[in-house]
Amino acid sequence: MTVSRRTLEVATAATLGVFSAAVIAGALQLDTGWAATGPQAGYVPLRLGGLLLVVSVLLLLQGARSAEGGSFATREELGRSLSLLLPTVVMAVAMAWLGTYLTAALYLAFMAHRHGGFGWPRAAALGIGSTVLFFLVFELWFGVPLAKGPIEYWLGF
Repeated sequence: MTVSRRTLEVATAATLGVFSAAVIAGALQLDTGWAATGPQAGYVPLRLGGLLLVVSVLLLLQGARSAEGGSFATREELGRSLSLLLPTVVMAVAMAWLGTYLTAALYLAFMAHRHGGFGWPRAAALGIGSTVLFFLVFELWFGVPLAKGPIEYWLGF
């Protein structure tokens, strides 16, 4: 079964339209004006949702008017895309249990090894080094703690 490029473009535009409508609906539950202290809570989301809706309509029109093309992607291209998507989904799900920092280190090390051609020692060093930098920036310099898991609490972070 193959999906045409046109079909997928129209479906993507429609999905973006539904998402932008949800953003607009959520923003309308808040104050969307400008107060004496600046923009209210729904001001930016409402405008971004409106822009996304305009873009989705333009993409929908463009996709509907385009000629019926060939298939969206070959089996090999889909495999490459999934090799990026699936580890990202696993990382997002694992953050709930492992926390941000440990998950980020494992993800970066895996991706550096799998897609960057790094050997495991260099990939691990990259994952750990980047995560230490994230910790310093967010926790210490910005004062914004990110989600931690049981292992990070056990280590005293």
